[in-house]
Amino acid sequence: MSFLDQARPPKPTLTEANLPSQAGRVYIVTGGYAGVGYHLSHILYGKGAKVYVAGRSKDKASQAISKIRKDFPASTGGELVFLQVDFSDLATVAKAAKAFQQQEQRLHVLWNNAGISVPPAGSKSVQGYDLQLAVHSIGPFLFSKLLLPQLRAAAAESPAASVRTVWVASYLVDAQAPKGGISLDLLNNLPKDPQKCYAISKLGSWFLASEFNRRESSSSGIVSVAVNPGNLKTDIWQNTGKVIQLLVSPILHDAKFGAYSELWAGLSPEVTKERGGGYVIPWGRWHPSPREDLLNAIKPEASGGSGRAQQFYDWCDSKTASFA
Repeated sequence: MSFLDQARPPKPTLTEANLPSQAGRVYIVTGGYAGVGYHLSHILYGKGAKVYVAGRSKDKASQAISKIRKDFPASTGGELVFLQVDFSDLATVAKAAKAFQQQEQRLHVLWNNAGISVPPAGSKSVQGYDLQLAVHSIGPFLFSKLLLPQLRAAAAESPAASVRTVWVASYLVDAQAPKGGISLDLLNNLPKDPQKCYAISKLGSWFLASEFNRRESSSSGIVSVAVNPGNLKTDIWQNTGKVIQLLVSPILHDAKFGAYSELWAGLSPEVTKERGGGYVIPWGRWHPSPREDLLNAIKPEASGGSGRAQQFYDWCDSKTASFA
């Protein structure tokens, strides 16, 4: 699918205008106080949901929460709660999951939305992993795994396929993900180019979405999908350089449209058990033609694929085991 097809998508079909009440539902939006996450938190709160706004900065979260509440002078019935977490440090990820579990028995949708883009070459997480891989894949893997009891509890008493994990990817999955996907050799020898590492980490999001779905959808009913939110005016471009920023600015959309992509992935009835593990594109529709080499990588070896998504899941599991 061409870049322009995703850069100039049709109008969104699920927005705050036609989203039904979300009263009684509990959500987590990581990176929920800035950019796409802010707009998603705003929409969900406006429809009466209890939204855990997860991220590193308590001050930024408090400011965002106050701003959202001011936009709804009359009570929506919803709640906004800050949940402190830094996905570059697995210890804080485990701590955040425990803090949530002390407050809630159920979680209806987890949006793994937090992200960074093109940090200085060689940037590492607290545990020594490539920073982008840690924030986009390893940290969210641990968070999602630790929250499975709450997701399963919600799925047991919710309509089919309505309890989900959503993993935010990027158009670079189409354009720059390594041929054949993420191999174990590649993980041991990541490229020095931060943009290539970004593409790898975002493919990791899709790999993990597909594997969480494969392992959970039939047994517990939890559906997982990946989503490219779109080309958006957010802080994600701040480290890319002035020239690139000038080149992409004509095709960037307001961050709110990215929230519509993620809203569709998390709440649209078109996301069924049968479509679980799939890839959503702007502003909420199924990718019509994902790369064949990546589809083969997502397929387990027992089903005739290369099994690289399964291998990546297991690799993340091994790297986070001491925090689980």
